Amino acid sequence: MVNKKPYRISARFKEILEVLVRARREGSNHLWKSSRRRLVPLTLSKLNPEENLIEVSIEARPDLKLQSGDTVYLKLEIRDSAFKTEVVGIQGSQLVLHFPEEIALTENRAEKRVYFHPTDQKQVLIRKIKNVNSPVAQRSVSATLADISQTGMALILSPQQSNALQLRDRISLEMLGPYRIHPPIQGEIVFKIEHQTRGALGGLEFGSKIGIHLERRIPKATYDAFCVRDSAFEVSEPQLVRDQAFRRDVRDKMESLTKQMRKRKGGSNLIQRFESGSKSSPYLKKHVELLCEVMCGLGTRLGWVSSATLDKLIYVAYLHDARYFGLPALARIRDLREFQKVMGTLSPEEQRAYLEGPAYAAELARQDSESHPDAAKILLQQKERPDGTGFPGKLTGSQLQPLSCLFLVSHAFVDYVYDHPDWSLQDFVKTQRKVFKGNYFQKIFQAMLE
Repeated sequence: MVNKKPYRISARFKEILEVLVRARREGSNHLWKSSRRRLVPLTLSKLNPEENLIEVSIEARPDLKLQSGDTVYLKLEIRDSAFKTEVVGIQGSQLVLHFPEEIALTENRAEKRVYFHPTDQKQVLIRKIKNVNSPVAQRSVSATLADISQTGMALILSPQQSNALQLRDRISLEMLGPYRIHPPIQGEIVFKIEHQTRGALGGLEFGSKIGIHLERRIPKATYDAFCVRDSAFEVSEPQLVRDQAFRRDVRDKMESLTKQMRKRKGGSNLIQRFESGSKSSPYLKKHVELLCEVMCGLGTRLGWVSSATLDKLIYVAYLHDARYFGLPALARIRDLREFQKVMGTLSPEEQRAYLEGPAYAAELARQDSESHPDAAKILLQQKERPDGTGFPGKLTGSQLQPLSCLFLVSHAFVDYVYDHPDWSLQDFVKTQRKVFKGNYFQKIFQAMLE
């Protein structure tokens, strides 16, 4: 990750024309063919956007051999801009060039743009908006980030993704890595160019690189956390699980459970699916790890579980999103209310899979002969809400068992931490007490604040 001078690629005709008009009147402009060490001064003689042409006068240089069809580059002093174009015609020192389709502009602002190496594997989740007047978006696209500022970003698209997003498409930024953007930030694709990447088998693939201009700044805390910290998990552990020996014990139990599951009937396939889903969406693995520690820490503090029964909570944490291992984006949809908002953006298969989540996980536990008592019931109640708006049973708070309440609050806390890099335990309890009402929930919140 490095910081560079901020810039933006613009494909907006009006903005390109404004820069060229200013460059024609003022500033020092140059041209080069293949090496920037051989810059040739030029003057913009005439702009003819109607015919897609620019006429320039260059300083005579015998070592600059040009002919029609050659690719050349222009560097304009105005906003330190540059673009690539093609020679259409030559007459002495006069050149006729194609009007640029896009132009690189140095931004006149103080904020820096952060660049990432492909090995950083920084992922963002965006959705293509169907039309300008509708907030409803199409299916999501998870793409690799090339660079980012608080007001824009460049993404690398695979060949398969490339056809889904086009120049001037409207998008909605939903996630930066594990951090949810709430409310989502709308923007526009302002450039799209061919981009060469190395495929999984070592060969070259030709995808695209797109630039997105955002209409609202990314919140600074989220931006800083995404660019600097690997995950919210690292900064959230000490608040609830201060005992390092206890944390190591939980991690050991997690590792032990994974080994045990591999030996069970169907367990090896389940772990493989989890690991495969975690590769395409690191959120899955980090989410489960943090959920295990939060549930185990709170459960122990409340006296609801002993060291011998922590395995049950870890087992539940691993299984609860099992239906979504092959569709990891569904794991980020928190409840039925949020599902109903995005339902139109999901395929019929995804809609069905999301609603099957609790029953699917519960059935896995029932079929597991070594499953822990109550595990299936907790898994079935994982999407319930104390006001009766959850599913599949629309249960109320008085119908939920204590460990289900513990799961619901712990899961909500993990989501809150991912959404708020500058999170506050007191703020979480204050807001969630209004949502999770009932005796068991109040005991959990009290334990969180002790």
